[in-house]
Amino acid sequence: MTEGVAVGHVVIYTPDGQMFRRVPLVDRLFVGRECAGVSEEHRIILDGDLAISRNHLELRVDGEPAAAVLVDVSSNGTRVNGLRIERSVPLPLKSGDLIAIGDYQLEYVAESVVTRAGGSAPKATVSVDAPTTMAMVMGDLIGFSTVSEQADQAVLARDLDRLYQELRQVLAENRGTLVDYVGDAFFASWEIEADPDAIDHALAFAVAADERVRRCAPALELRNADGSPLRMGWGVSLGTVVMRLMPGSVVMVIGDAVNVGFRVSSIAGREHRPHILAIEAVRHGAKGGFSFSGPETLPVKGRVDEVTIYGVSGQT
Repeated sequence: MTEGVAVGHVVIYTPDGQMFRRVPLVDRLFVGRECAGVSEEHRIILDGDLAISRNHLELRVDGEPAAAVLVDVSSNGTRVNGLRIERSVPLPLKSGDLIAIGDYQLEYVAESVVTRAGGSAPKATVSVDAPTTMAMVMGDLIGFSTVSEQADQAVLARDLDRLYQELRQVLAENRGTLVDYVGDAFFASWEIEADPDAIDHALAFAVAADERVRRCAPALELRNADGSPLRMGWGVSLGTVVMRLMPGSVVMVIGDAVNVGFRVSSIAGREHRPHILAIEAVRHGAKGGFSFSGPETLPVKGRVDEVTIYGVSGQT
């Protein structure tokens, strides 16, 4: 076994809840179905479950004083204490944190005390191609094509990074997961199975994100053609989706609710509409006293049925 002092231990539980292994975390541990090229003392192999990637996650010791950090590098995702975490973003762990991958559960225990954390076990990670119901928020930079055409590219990259860093902070505060962002698109999700209040958390994020953009955009050098600060439109959608593994280990979320959400975000904040628009299913499922205006029914490009949308202006 690796020499050195362990900052903690990883306790591994089988799908039926039985503890079958306890591994010290000294520097780095890799977890997955194969972990090819990694020495025996630095890997935890969990085979027989296709929801677990060949290389699923890394546990490592970072910082001063030393602390445990988890990095998800999987295709199907990882949950910590029941919530899906963002891919490739280091997450500090505390003693008792439960990590769910596939049907297995890992518990991080600081130092050398091994105690089973109380409470219900987190749900298993959703497998690729397994339908799941999500609340989703899509953010769209208004007039981005013109902005990107006229802006200095270094300024564009720097200021978008600053803006999206702010939005990621707001997302973490509202228990959401970043699915993707490319250029003018910001896509976040909340899984109903893991979070019964997913719809309210999605709406709360949209309201807080809109306010954060309004507050931060004036300080950015990046501007609209008329010199005004950047603005974003937000679409809040809900529905059953499928997560599909694409080449390069990219996970794509597919479903009508995704398409509708992006279409709705593309009209939010335009033509005197509110900056946040939600579909009927979101308004119907909300239970946190949010204020809705409208309705407005309109066709959505590429879709046969019309969509009824409501403005969202915050909580009453």
